[in-house]
Amino acid sequence: MAPNLAPRAATVVDRLIRSPASIRSGVCANFGSLRDVRMQFSPDDEDAFYAARDELVSRFERTPGGGDLGWVAAQVLDFKWGYLDGDLSQWRMQEIEEILLGLYPAKVMLDVDDLGLVVTGFARFLAFLGDAGIMPEDDAARLAPSVKRMGPQFRSAALDERNWSMGKRLWSVAQSEGVDPTDPGEVQRFIEDFNRRPIADRDTVLGGLPPGHLPALGADLVGPLPPVVLPPTEELESAASQTVWFTRLERLVRYVGEGRPLTERGNLKLADGKALVDLLETNDRFDEEIGGRVFKTQSSAELSGVDLTLQMAVESELLTRRGKKLVRGTNADSINEPLGALYGAWLVLLTTIGPTQHWYRRHRYNWDWYAEELDASLPPVLLDLYRDGGIPIEEVCDDTWAHLEAVFDLDDVPSDKLAFHRQLVESSLRRAFEVFAELGMVRVADVIETATEYGGRELSGGTVELTPLGQWAVQRIASRVTSAPVVGELRSLSAAELLTAASDIPEKEARAEIDAWIDHRGEGAAPELVEALRTADETGRGLGFRALIRIGPDAAPGVNRLAEDPELAPYVTVWRIDTLTGTGDDMDCTGDPERFVRLLGVVVELWGPAAAVSGWAGPAAGADGLQSMLDEAWRVKRPETEQVLAAIGTEHPDKLISKTARKALFKHRTSG
Repeated sequence: MAPNLAPRAATVVDRLIRSPASIRSGVCANFGSLRDVRMQFSPDDEDAFYAARDELVSRFERTPGGGDLGWVAAQVLDFKWGYLDGDLSQWRMQEIEEILLGLYPAKVMLDVDDLGLVVTGFARFLAFLGDAGIMPEDDAARLAPSVKRMGPQFRSAALDERNWSMGKRLWSVAQSEGVDPTDPGEVQRFIEDFNRRPIADRDTVLGGLPPGHLPALGADLVGPLPPVVLPPTEELESAASQTVWFTRLERLVRYVGEGRPLTERGNLKLADGKALVDLLETNDRFDEEIGGRVFKTQSSAELSGVDLTLQMAVESELLTRRGKKLVRGTNADSINEPLGALYGAWLVLLTTIGPTQHWYRRHRYNWDWYAEELDASLPPVLLDLYRDGGIPIEEVCDDTWAHLEAVFDLDDVPSDKLAFHRQLVESSLRRAFEVFAELGMVRVADVIETATEYGGRELSGGTVELTPLGQWAVQRIASRVTSAPVVGELRSLSAAELLTAASDIPEKEARAEIDAWIDHRGEGAAPELVEALRTADETGRGLGFRALIRIGPDAAPGVNRLAEDPELAPYVTVWRIDTLTGTGDDMDCTGDPERFVRLLGVVVELWGPAAAVSGWAGPAAGADGLQSMLDEAWRVKRPETEQVLAAIGTEHPDKLISKTARKALFKHRTSG
């Protein structure tokens, strides 16, 4: 399920999503000259920042141009501290663009009438900073007019819902449903109600991904993806709950509980890291002994499995760093919904952390030169698996290496070093697939493991394919950028209803829906389809018989009963030949031009004109020969006569035969 979303009480985001009218500057202690006020703040300087911010806003509101625009100053300062460099005395053009075209559209709930006030207030506030000597006057004089010129771009970006974050989308719905954001009880009731809504409804509001992630997930795909059948949600939930990584995430969240202390660098304390090696079963080595020498673990960040679990939990907001403490995050409650929690963790691993980049996070020998590019290639690989099924791992490695050679200039690298780095790339891909397998997203099979001289292992061969859980996850993100239909909704229909419904959807989806229905019905599928064919229309008959051909000889008892029906007998003949249960005699229409026309008409319908002419026309003409059969076939008063004659006249390689067919077609059309 989609991650639970609850309001965060002490983050920049929540202060920003409120309406301007609700933002009021608190007046703190009098600072005297602003030139003496501290203007640089780290993420941990929360109290100091807010004191300085409120003083700046208060002073700005007392200037002639700032009276009613203090809320804009408060917002841009929050952005500068919470998302940029925290230096309130230095402003660059790229930061202004990030605020106006990125952060504001994504995070701030604004009335249309307030958009112009943001531009005016931001420009005036920069001018105020220059006048007050907080930033260089030349910079202020240059940047303030630039803000005004960006007004039209800002308005367009702010109104484009594709730029809205999940939080903004959520609060937009809350606002439309009359929720009072200042009433904690009302907000909590809305969140609980929202989390009970179906996945499809929540995805409609929240979207599958922030816009910035779409390119990494195949936004440049050409053409639709094939339809897939996904298991019921209960099965997906069960599969997610049994994965290695959900277990680790769940245990970590419960271990953190009400909070755990962090080091100055934001890492877990060493004692916690040591405890988590066993609790999370990461196989990390603490105080590793090599050759009789003990290498002391200096930081929990050295414990790869523990650290990756932490990063996935933080990035997916199961946990959050608040000052020097690790606490439950916005989505902590989703740990009770394995599917949503696992999906969120997988998504941030794929788009934000990167399995290869994390592996090389502490490496100092430049072996990670390809890490970011390799991680960026993983989403297209997943889409190939979605489209094509299982792929040999060595084929993926070859394609990835070819891609890296095209991206990087490696011409001057000696061949022995290239071979070494080629092996590193293959090892990284195999490692990434192992992590994805532990996430339950892929299945790796048939890998050959060989022991090395120094006790290691060397892997070769093998294939990788998506699991049903992986198909669900990839479909969920791919559907945001291309057509990725899910089928299986017709499984509960009767055979007759199935063929009627399938007749109204694209052919690939129709076939997938029918195959899903057959899998669901099991042995009863063929007899039910056979009976439904008696009343189906032409499109339904074609879909049904092609399905019976896919079932094969097991459908014979039911199909053979249809041979007595003159309208369905030609279909039975095609079924027998295509399933290898018939003989050439079944095709022979000697002396019976109407049967010839009926039979070829069915082949044209099922497999097209070329197949009808190349594989069926000659054998069906029998002893009469095709030319003699055509001399009689034009007299057959059947709807399919014209298309059969046209097919032979167009597709037959023998010029005499094709000419005879065209003449026969002319006679048929003019015979009245």
